[in-house]
Amino acid sequence: MSLTGTWQLSIATPVGDRKFELDLVQHGPDQISGQSRYEQEEAQELTNPQLEGNTLSWTSKITRPIKVIAKMELTFDGDSVTGMARAGVFPAKITGRRAS
Repeated sequence: MSLTGTWQLSIATPVGDRKFELDLVQHGPDQISGQSRYEQEEAQELTNPQLEGNTLSWTSKITRPIKVIAKMELTFDGDSVTGMARAGVFPAKITGRRAS
């Protein structure tokens, strides 16, 4: 299954849910690139994306509501995705679906 496409995601954070979009282009079985767009923020390239099977991880700079670097890890299952974001010791659950 190719992960290429746009994914609509939600992160359940201590300060409320944050919505973001993930645009992915899969170049091979273990090569991927993409951009993320968080609410009211500019799109940014995925930093150090790693694809292993159906699991994608990368780091992301988040600037709102606070500035933080988060480690993201998503597991894809068809058109659904679940995962975790970790900023320091604070984990946050991620859920979403393929938009296109």
